[in-house]
Amino acid sequence: MIIFANRAHYSAIGGVENSIRSLAKETSKRQIPAMIVCREALDNESLDADASRLSKGIKLLTYKDDVDSNPLLRLVYLCHGGYTLKKVYRDLYHKYPTADIIARHHAHVLAAHSAGFKKICYLVPSLSATQLQHELTGANLFRQLRLRLHILIDGAVQRRSLKFSKLFVFSQPMKDAVIAQLPKSPASQNVSLVRPGIARTRFIPPTTSEKVELKTRLGLPIDRPLFLFVGRFVQAKGLGFIVEALSQIATDCGAVLVGDGERKVAVKSQITTLGLDRRVRVDDATSRVEDYYRACDVFVMSSTYEPFGQTILEAVACGLRVVAFHRSTGVKTATHELGLDAAIDYAYQLDADGLAQAMERALVKLSDGCYAPEVLGQMGGHDRVINAYSWSVLLDQLLE
Repeated sequence: MIIFANRAHYSAIGGVENSIRSLAKETSKRQIPAMIVCREALDNESLDADASRLSKGIKLLTYKDDVDSNPLLRLVYLCHGGYTLKKVYRDLYHKYPTADIIARHHAHVLAAHSAGFKKICYLVPSLSATQLQHELTGANLFRQLRLRLHILIDGAVQRRSLKFSKLFVFSQPMKDAVIAQLPKSPASQNVSLVRPGIARTRFIPPTTSEKVELKTRLGLPIDRPLFLFVGRFVQAKGLGFIVEALSQIATDCGAVLVGDGERKVAVKSQITTLGLDRRVRVDDATSRVEDYYRACDVFVMSSTYEPFGQTILEAVACGLRVVAFHRSTGVKTATHELGLDAAIDYAYQLDADGLAQAMERALVKLSDGCYAPEVLGQMGGHDRVINAYSWSVLLDQLLE
């Protein structure tokens, strides 16, 4: 039995949740008994309707998160993953004492360890304290206090979980950061660098006619090049850089920003303030994100902190050129590790000016026809990504 574990509901729209679903599909293909353990869906949570259909042989166990129902009780049992989660894993241990746990959230690691499970793999999505540090910029005093408290408590709990599991990360910077959290601990020698997968049939370069059809169906302009952003609307994603950069580009072009998050209202306000309402569109998170990749022309990864560039893989597999900040600007991203520098135009200043220059270079190459989707596909961009990043290979590594 394999137990896949994550805090968010399994059908939520997000990279972590997609990895759980993709790995579960691999176990289904191999006819390995498996279960997904996650909390119940929240009222305002963006869910993937297609993902709600579980693969054959995959069981589902949901629980009511006690963060909201009983925060005091959760705090008391924090080092055991929380009161509710501790009980969930205690029951699971009685039924499946030899199960392999593949967790994507530290609370599940602690709860599984507390219950007695021995085979715990923690596929670390990010260091929560580091990620939250980036959200302090621009936050009001009340939000800063909440974030600092979250950083202090959640950071300590996650550090504890690192000692009780076999650790896996998606990038070298992430590996270095995790090891730094484990000074003088034997667990620091137990961190493996692995790669995620990508769906071969979803992310493919479109033909010219398919691109026009997709733009028409999505209501996007077909007479101008389009930049694309996909991800959460949070400070670390650098969305403000994209909007300001677009206001500096003279070429008639547009942008589509796809996702949800607490900075969505602020981003929309910035778009209006800069008079870009007719050039920049903001769409909600979607389970059909590949339609946007295949409809647009250049992908912009403006993050200042990104443990792994999954969206870059998806973009290149669909034939897009990519714009991103170069590591020399001080960003903490894994962009350079992907082996796709030939498809990336880098910004060498960590500001909107630097990003605008890189975006303009990408447009020039696009107008020259050097990086049309068909050309990049013929160069092997799609095949390179698909062959190098496999969910099947990742599952093998996690189960070794």
